[in-house]
Amino acid sequence: MYIEINDKTSLREIQQAFSAFYPYLKIEFYSKPHRKYESSDELFMIEPNILIGDIKATHVSGVLEILPLSKVSEVEKEFQQRFGLSVQLFRKEKRSWDQTTGTDDFTLKELNEFGRSSSDEFILEDYDEGLEEEPGKLL
Repeated sequence: MYIEINDKTSLREIQQAFSAFYPYLKIEFYSKPHRKYESSDELFMIEPNILIGDIKATHVSGVLEILPLSKVSEVEKEFQQRFGLSVQLFRKEKRSWDQTTGTDDFTLKELNEFGRSSSDEFILEDYDEGLEEEPGKLL
């Protein structure tokens, strides 16, 4: 996938493009960078309606190619090095989103699949719970 990044791009546009390609992953933007395997503090999360030009010190435009076999840490590093954007990737875990701190060496394809599997299992659990028999009642 390719994401065009320039001063008039909103963080939400990047998030939507990313999540359209990786529906069980999401990307969040922060005012402070983090190291590999570290989490990002919610206190520093940037509102998604902000334009890139309003938060970047350097105004570099370009196209970011994000491949399914890219590692989480590589994607986060690329955003930081090329565009001065601190990002944290999240993986869907049932009904919540978990930062990918312990899985920075996994590929986007692998993590998206883990998120899908987690969500599928959760759907099956809900379905199975709905099938429990009530005493004296036939299904």
